[in-house]
Order: sequence, then C-alpha cells, then structure tokens
Amino acid sequence: MSNHVNYSRVSKPFIISAVIMLVLGSFIGSLWMMSLFGIELPEDFATFFHLHKIFQIDGFITLLIMGIGYMIIPRFRNIPLPSIKLAYSSFFIIVASVALSVVSQLNLTMDLRTSSNLLRLFGVILFVIVILLTVRVKPKLLRLSDYFVTLSAITLVFASAIQFAAYDFNHSLASIEVWLLFPIFMIYGIEYKTLPSFLGFIRPRKICGIVSFCLNSASLVLGIASVIYADSILFQIFFNIILLSSALFFGATVYAFGGYNNAAILRLIQGEKKARYKFTVRYVKLSFLFLYIGIAIAVLFGIFSETFAFYDLAIHIIGIGFIGTTIALYLPLMLPPIIGRVIHFTDFNSIPIILIITALVIRAIGIFTLTHSSWASAPISKILLSHFIGLTGWLVLAAIMIFVAMIYKSLERIAPIPSKTGKKVDD
Repeated sequence: MSNHVNYSRVSKPFIISAVIMLVLGSFIGSLWMMSLFGIELPEDFATFFHLHKIFQIDGFITLLIMGIGYMIIPRFRNIPLPSIKLAYSSFFIIVASVALSVVSQLNLTMDLRTSSNLLRLFGVILFVIVILLTVRVKPKLLRLSDYFVTLSAITLVFASAIQFAAYDFNHSLASIEVWLLFPIFMIYGIEYKTLPSFLGFIRPRKICGIVSFCLNSASLVLGIASVIYADSILFQIFFNIILLSSALFFGATVYAFGGYNNAAILRLIQGEKKARYKFTVRYVKLSFLFLYIGIAIAVLFGIFSETFAFYDLAIHIIGIGFIGTTIALYLPLMLPPIIGRVIHFTDFNSIPIILIITALVIRAIGIFTLTHSSWASAPISKILLSHFIGLTGWLVLAAIMIFVAMIYKSLERIAPIPSKTGKKVDD
C-alpha cells in the first residue's frame, strides 16, 4: 500500500461531512436572508437561522480545511500521517461539537454551548498536534510554506479558545474574520508550495513571502485584540489594513496577477493541459480579487460600523469568493490520486463561477438598495428586493451542485494496476 492512501482515506469523512454541512448551511442562510428583509416565515423557523453560522464556519470550513491539511501536508513530504487515530479522533470530536451546538440552538432549555466549545477546542488541539508532528519533517524545498501552515493551526487554536472563553463575541465581524484566517493561512501555505509551479514552473518570490508571513502574524495579533476589545474601532481598522497588506504581498509572492512569462507554456501545451492551465489562471485571479475586495469592505465596516451591508459582504465575499473559489480550484487537482480517476478539464464550463459572481453582485446591489434607498421603503418594493436578495443563497447552492456534477461528468476511470501475481490491484 502506498504512503498516500492512509491520509487520503482519513480526509474523506472530513470532506464529505463538510460538503453536507455546506449544503445545509447555504439552505438555512438563504431562508435567513429572506427573513431579515421582511419576508414572513413561520415563527418556528427563527430557531433554525443561527444554525447557518454553526454549519458554515464551525462545520464546513473547519472540517474541510482540517481534511485538506491531513491530505496535502504529508503529501508535500511523501510521508504518512504521524497518527491516523488522532486524525480520526479529531473528526469525531469536531462533529460531536457541531451536533451539541445544533441541539443547544434547537432546544433553548439546554445550553450546551460550553460543552460544545470545549469539545471543539480539544478536537482542534488534536489536529494541531498531528500537523506539528508532520511539519517536523523538513521538506526539500520551500520551507516557508510550513510557517503559513503552522500559523494556520495556531490561529485555529486561538479562535477556538476565544469561542470557548467568550462565545458572546461570535457574531462580531472581527471574531468571524479570525475564524476565516484559519483557512486563509492554510491556503497560503498550500499555494506557496504549488501555485508558482502550476502557473509558470517557477519559484515563489521569497522576500515577498517573508513580508506576507510577518504581516499575517501581526494581523492575527490585531484580530485577537479586535475581538477582546470589541469597542475599539482602531483595532478593527488596523487589523484589516494589515490583513489587506499581507494579502497583497502574498498575491505578489505567488504571481496571482502575472509577473511571469507564460507565452512559451501556452504555445507548447494543447488540449487537456491547456484547459487545466487556463482554469488555474482564471480561478487564481478571481479568488485573489475576491479576497482584496472582501478585506477592503471589512475596512469600510470598521469606519462605518452601522452599515450592515459592509458586515455581510465582507464575510461572504471572503468566505464564498476567496475560500470557495480556491477550494473549487484545488479540488479537481487533488481528487485524481485519491479516487483513482482522471478529471478532464476540457469538459469544464464557467457556469458555477458565473453563478457565484452573480450571487455576490445581486447580494451587494440588493442589500445597499434595501437599506439605503427611499424607493425600497415601499412595501411592494421591499418584498421584491427581499426575494431578490434571498435568491443569492439558492444561486450559491446551485453553483455548488453544478460544480460537483461537472466534476462527476468529467471523470474517467483509471485501469487498475496489475500486481506481480497477475491480479488487479486498486490503489
């Protein structure tokens, strides 16, 4: 059995559970958005709305990035996971934590939030132990990638500790952004190792990478300070300015918007390789554009803290735009060695990303119109706009389903490898 099989299998329940929670969270979020802007729903639905955050952040993002970390970080070193038992234990503990949060939210007579947060913290610590044991093995190239990964793991511990110590802060923009730093830093660690090679067979810009890492570390400190000192506008503004600066430096580090000569590459590659290359370039540029816009809007929310639109858009443009698009970029690249099937990028289309962009644009226009336009004060206009904004969640859900279907349709079965005895052996 090859070394990669164990951590690929370990990652599978994380990714499957994450996708299920994503679908549930998106469905609930769509109903919640419609309710916020005046569409009447049964009173019993109100207890379900806060499950949106539980499923999306506590469930989907946490489980997915943990699963990806277990799968990719050992692969960079061509080693097995240090402890499969700890990895599986972290999965069951995080899922139990989400389950307790759901029960606590639905049954208001049972406050299980402290137990849920304690379980989450314990599961996160197990994840960090496995990751730190993995990065002890020094890679042959691009060691800075490990620093981003380690920073991501540390961020998850701090975010979980803050949630355990003071869960009342959970709905502030700063507390949600601190949670989002966990996947952002993990993405940086993976992209530092892979993206320049994907784009132009080149190395990342090391100096820019070091500057980005230092700024990211500073942004984590400022983010935690923004949560603890929730009334401080300066902490919130400085946090996002430093975070935006770190993102700009990292984009330059991995050549997100060019800076390399790919003319020869485009001339030499054809067919499947060219389709995969163009897919990668397109999604990289879009993802970083979403990240920059989302953080810039978070800066505006620090200045205009009464504007709900800035709060909502900062979260969703970073979460759906940057994190979602990056996951969509890497998923087809990671799946073939795991499932033993080839993905044909020539069969891909742009419908999912068009739906995501459309959903975010509609969300922005709709929220600003509804909250700042006198035209929207008319009852009929408000109802129409509420349905219009509520549509965005369904568009995101449709984009997810279409993307999954697109990958499934593009799959080609790899023939099993014959063993020395003449029998066929699956990887």
